[in-house]
Amino acid sequence: MPPRSPFFIVPTQGLSRRRFVQGLAAGGVLAGLSTPAFKAFAQQGSATRGAAPVLKGTEFDLVIAESPVNFTGKPGVATTINGSLPAPTLRWREGDTVTIRVTNKLREATSIHWHGIILPYQMDGVPGISFNGIAPGETFTYRFKVQQSGSYWYHSHSGFQELTGMYGAIIIDPAGAETIHADRDHVLLFSDWTDEDPMRVFTKLKSQSDYYNYNQPTVFDFFRDASREGTAAAIDKRKMWNEMRMNPTDLADLSAATLTYLANGVTPAGNWTALFRPGERVRLRMVNGAGNTFYDVRIPGLKLTVVHVDGVDVEPVTVDEFRFGPGETVDVIVQPRDDAYTIFAQAMDRTGYARATLAVREGLQAPVPALDPVEWLTMNDMMGGMMGAWTMAGPARPWR
Repeated sequence: MPPRSPFFIVPTQGLSRRRFVQGLAAGGVLAGLSTPAFKAFAQQGSATRGAAPVLKGTEFDLVIAESPVNFTGKPGVATTINGSLPAPTLRWREGDTVTIRVTNKLREATSIHWHGIILPYQMDGVPGISFNGIAPGETFTYRFKVQQSGSYWYHSHSGFQELTGMYGAIIIDPAGAETIHADRDHVLLFSDWTDEDPMRVFTKLKSQSDYYNYNQPTVFDFFRDASREGTAAAIDKRKMWNEMRMNPTDLADLSAATLTYLANGVTPAGNWTALFRPGERVRLRMVNGAGNTFYDVRIPGLKLTVVHVDGVDVEPVTVDEFRFGPGETVDVIVQPRDDAYTIFAQAMDRTGYARATLAVREGLQAPVPALDPVEWLTMNDMMGGMMGAWTMAGPARPWR
C-alpha cells in the first residue's frame, strides 16, 4: 500500500447531515405492520416510541424477531425482543431465582448475554463458549439466582444483532434497603443505528479503516499549521502521520456518516422525555448499548453526581460531564429546579449526538448545545506508553 498524500481532503458528503444527526421525529419501531404494509406506510413515520416496557417478577418470556423500523426516512429491519427497541427493561430482585424463556423467531441463531451478571457459565449466553446458541424456532430457558443488585444490561452475542437493536436494561433491586436515595428513577439507554447492512459496514472498514471519517485533515489545515509552525514543520507533521498510516482524527470507526444516535430508541428529533417534579432527587440510570459509540454526557445547567458504575455503588463524585463506552453503565443523581433540561450525549468524534429532555411535563424542550469542536489526537494519544519505551530503548528523535 503506497504512502498517502501529505494532504487530506474531506470527501464530499452526499447524504443529508440533518437526516443522520437528527433523524425522524417519529422514528422507531413501526407497530403492528406486516412487511408489505411497512413498505407502503414507512415513509409516513407512524411509529411507537418511548421508554421500553418494564417486566418485573421471576418468570419472563422473551421473543426475538425482526421488526420494521424507520429512523431516518429509509425503511429498515431491526432485531427486537418482544417487538421493542430497546428491549424490555427487566426488573429483578437480589436473592430471587429468575427463569427467562427466550424464543427465537429469526431465520438465524441468536443468544442473550447478561452483561456483568454473576451466574453459572452455562447461563452466560455466549455461543461457542457457554452454549450452542438458540437455533431458529427453538426456546432456551435461562435460570439462575440473582446474586447482586444495581444497573446492568443485556444484549445479543450473535452476529451483528446487537448493532441492529437487540439490547435492553436490567435493574436489580437490593434484597435490603436501597443504598441510593432518589425520588424518581429513569433508565436512559444510549445506542446507535445504521441504515446499512452491518456486514457491509464491516466490509468497508476492512478495506479502508477510515472510510467513515469525514473529519480528516485538509489542505486548509496544512496552511494553518504552516502559518503557525513553519512550512517545514507542517510537512514533517503530515509525513509523520502518513508514514505510520495513522490519522489525528481517528476517534471512532463509525460516524454520523452512517450512524443515527438514539436515546431509548428515539432519535434526537424525537426528543425522548423523562418527567420530574422540581426539587426531586432524580436517578438517571445511563446505559451505553451502542455498537460503536463512546458518548460524552452532560446536562447543561445541572451537576451530575455519579453514584453507581457498572453495577457497583461508588463514592459519590460530582462532575459536569462524563464519558462512557459501549457496555458501560453509569448512574447519576440530579436535582433539577427549572422546567426543562437537555440530556446531551455527543459522540466522541463530534459528528453527532443523542439527546433527551428532563422536564416537568411532556412537550417541553431546552436549548440543545452545539457539538464541541473535533479534538485532534497527539502522537502520545495514539502511541501511549510506547513512545516512552521506545525513547528509553534508543536515541531520541522526532516521530516522522
